[in-house]
Amino acid sequence: MREDRAVSSTAHSIRGGVSGGASTLLGLLLQSTRAGSGVDDFLADLASLAAAELSHPGTEVSCGITVHRRKQASIDAGSTGEGSASTLRVPLVLDGDSSAVVNFHSPRTEAFSSEDVEHAHLFAVQASRALLLALRISQLSDSRDDLAAAMQSRTIIDIAIGAIMAQNRCGREAAFKILRNTSNNRNMKIRDVAAAVVASIAGDTDMTARFEE
Repeated sequence: MREDRAVSSTAHSIRGGVSGGASTLLGLLLQSTRAGSGVDDFLADLASLAAAELSHPGTEVSCGITVHRRKQASIDAGSTGEGSASTLRVPLVLDGDSSAVVNFHSPRTEAFSSEDVEHAHLFAVQASRALLLALRISQLSDSRDDLAAAMQSRTIIDIAIGAIMAQNRCGREAAFKILRNTSNNRNMKIRDVAAAVVASIAGDTDMTARFEE
């Protein structure tokens, strides 16, 4: 969801220089990561920071950021620019799987000077690095969650196979075949069949895999 908001030039400004900008953006990313926030929240904060960068006394600039990711839904954060008279579009350089653009909006016509354009591009260089890092952190987090879920599923399946082996006095391959055949016959996922087997024996399917985060 996008929201229109303008930020005064006194808030979060990094006009002090490129190195200061990198530090501010890194702090923004670290704050978002520690809070467990996703990319959406980071982008919303980044849009607010970008708006502050180009705001001038008497003229507030709003900002919207759009991120396109391969095989995933696009992400929109910040201002839609509705009602604006001037828009400055600056691309963010990411990687081959993602692309992004920052849109600066102003209610004034011809609001952005050549100095503003230059500053917007300098900001975009630092913002690109921070956003790319945020996307990679998000991907690693998703991969960790997927791995944990896979290990949880594997644990239940292994327990069910062990139970079938004990009940039918058969080997592991034969026990898995029984599990697979039941899955096919009942049109259920193997994990769900395994969970039913475990529940019928132990009365509890909350089997936590040993997974160190």
